[in-house]
Amino acid sequence: MMITYLAPEGKIVKQGERIVEFDDSSLLSSRAEAVRTLDEAKLSILKKKADLEAQRCDLLNSLAQAEADLKIAELYSKISKDLLPANTYQKYQLDLEKAKLALQKAMEQLDNFEKSYASQMQLVELNRSQAEINLKKIDNDMALLKVDAPQDGILIYGDNWANNRKIQVGDNVFRGMEVASLPDLSSMQVIGYVYDTEYSLIPRDARCSVTLDALPGFVVGGRIISLSNVATRKGFASTKKLFQATVQMDKVDTEAMKPGMTARISIPLVLANDVPAVSREYLGMDAQGNYYVLKGTEPKNATTQIVQLGAIGDRLVQIVSGVSEGDSLLPVEQLAEVRR
Repeated sequence: MMITYLAPEGKIVKQGERIVEFDDSSLLSSRAEAVRTLDEAKLSILKKKADLEAQRCDLLNSLAQAEADLKIAELYSKISKDLLPANTYQKYQLDLEKAKLALQKAMEQLDNFEKSYASQMQLVELNRSQAEINLKKIDNDMALLKVDAPQDGILIYGDNWANNRKIQVGDNVFRGMEVASLPDLSSMQVIGYVYDTEYSLIPRDARCSVTLDALPGFVVGGRIISLSNVATRKGFASTKKLFQATVQMDKVDTEAMKPGMTARISIPLVLANDVPAVSREYLGMDAQGNYYVLKGTEPKNATTQIVQLGAIGDRLVQIVSGVSEGDSLLPVEQLAEVRR
C-alpha cells in the first residue's frame, strides 16, 4: 500500500485534520464498476415494473373481455328452446359454459399475477441492494485510506526500517508498520538501549537522570518503568545486542522537550561494597591482555603488578587480587613517561 500524502512532520494538528492518505487508484476503478452495476440494477427495476404493469393491463383487459363474453352468452342461453333449432340451442348453452370457464381462468390468472408481483419485484430489487452494499463497502474502504487525526497533537513520522530512514510519501507500507503517530506530549517517555553485558546490572524501577544533547545543562529525574525481555541487534551490520529500556520522567517540559530529541540516561549503580578499588587511571593492560597497576611512590622505582579485576564501574574498578590496602600506586601514564 503506497502513501500518497503526509502532513508535515512536527506540525501541530487538530482533531479531524487530514494527516495521511494512501493510494486508492485500484479502488477507484472498482468503484466505477460498482456504480455502473448499481445503475443497471436500478434500470432493471424500472423495466421490470413497466413490464409487470403492462402484463397487469393485459390481464385486466382479458378479464373485462371474459366478463363481456359471459354476459352475451347468458343472453343467448336464455332464449326459449322452443324458438330455436335444437342444435342452435345446444350451441348457446355450450357457449355459456365456455364463457364461465374463460372468466374463471382470467380471474385466476390475474390473482396469480397479483400474488407473484411482490416476489418478482423483490428479485430485481435484491440485485440493487447487493449493488448498493458493494458500493458502500468500496466507499468505506476508500475512507479508511484517508486518515484524519483522532486527537490534537504533534505529528511524528514512523521509521522505514528497510531503508533506514523516516517514512515518506511514495513508500510502500505493510501490515504492522507504523506510518505516523500523535503522541501525548504531556506523557513523553525516553527510550534507551542497554547492552546485554549490562542488562543484569540494572534493577527494575531504578532511579535515573536524563539529559538532552539539544539542551545543555537540562537535567530531569526519571524512573525505569520497563526493560524488554528480548534483545535486538544494534544494527544490520553489528553483532552487539541491545535491550530496550523505557524511562518515565518526573516532569515533562512540553515547551523545551520535543519527540525525537537525543537523550542520555544515567543510572547510578552500586556494583560492590567495602571492597578494594582503584580509579581507572591507575589501571593498565599489557600486550597479553593482563590488567596491571603501577606500584610505588616514584615513577623511576615503580614496578608493575598484575591484578585480577572484579566489578567494573565508570570511574572505579574492583581489585580482587594483586594489591593490598595501603599500597602506593601511580597512574599508569607515568610508566610511559619513565620509559621515554
